[in-house]
Amino acid sequence: MQKFRRYKEVSKVSRIARRYLVMNGFDGILVFLGLLVGMYLSEIKEPTLIIFTSLSTFLAVAISGFVGTFVAEKAEREKEIRSLERAMLRKLSNTIIRDAARFACFYSALVAAISPMLFAFIPMIPIFLTTLGLLNFDTAFFISISLALIILFLLGIFLGKISEENKLLWGIKLLILGCLTLLILFLVKNFP
Repeated sequence: MQKFRRYKEVSKVSRIARRYLVMNGFDGILVFLGLLVGMYLSEIKEPTLIIFTSLSTFLAVAISGFVGTFVAEKAEREKEIRSLERAMLRKLSNTIIRDAARFACFYSALVAAISPMLFAFIPMIPIFLTTLGLLNFDTAFFISISLALIILFLLGIFLGKISEENKLLWGIKLLILGCLTLLILFLVKNFP
């Protein structure tokens, strides 16, 4: 653990990983909302189908997030190391700088892969509960939507804390974005 903490410090990966957490978490919630509302408006109220579709979509998003982030971070880190090697007039193989760069690529990719599933899993719980007969589908649908909006609000508060600005205002901004997304999804049904 101490080695990993040192790698995080040397690579300064925490800020980057935090960005991936927020971006991909936001994406995860909106993708789930899109799937859920799309199925609901199509009158597909089969919880197992929604769960399977959501899980398979999030698996694809996780793979995409991991690979995309890993290769992008690797390219950026390699560029930084080559620049540093030119400045120092020596290779940085087998150094903490090289090891920390590898760690940063993997760590960022892992955060990017896990965050959409993590953020979308909570709003999916009510749909799971319908398979156990604990909720009817319509109630589960509205609870899922509410949970997704609450998570967006909390994500906004987190962004407010990071930016050292008004947390409540940030929460409201993301909540409004979530509501606008829902409005657009419901309006799409009226198009031919």
